[in-house]
Amino acid sequence: MTTPLQIDRNTGHVHVAGSLITPATTPEQLGAGFQIGDSRPVLIGDREVPCRFARIGLQEGRLGIDLSLRFESEQLVSLFIELTDPSIPTGSDDDFYASIPLREKLHQRWLGEQLGKLDKLDGTLALFPWGTTGVARDKSENVFIYLHNRNNSWVFGD
Repeated sequence: MTTPLQIDRNTGHVHVAGSLITPATTPEQLGAGFQIGDSRPVLIGDREVPCRFARIGLQEGRLGIDLSLRFESEQLVSLFIELTDPSIPTGSDDDFYASIPLREKLHQRWLGEQLGKLDKLDGTLALFPWGTTGVARDKSENVFIYLHNRNNSWVFGD
């Protein structure tokens, strides 16, 4: 069975819904299934950069996969993957906050299945020649996987 989203461990390229996403991919090259936002200024470090965001929702069995891409000045810099499993209760605030460890393990396990055993992946960071990846939480305690490629000046410096 082919999965709707696969990450190439050697390159960091992402195969999604029949398309290949690489650091050279532009918003205009994304498939019809993507929702692509308008460009808007975003503060990156101490400077404003025109950014666009794109997303696609996928399903793999019962697992929901939400893939978001961030483009700075029309150049792909980061991908974010949020997984949802209906067997992990998140309906109430109590359930949502109690499920954080389960959601982190789900994301870590999925990322490990994609990239193999990651020596440095302790839930926060794995380094590759093509960029970095890991599992993180945002301010609202949503858990997600991130992939930053070498185009990302905020992560890799100018």
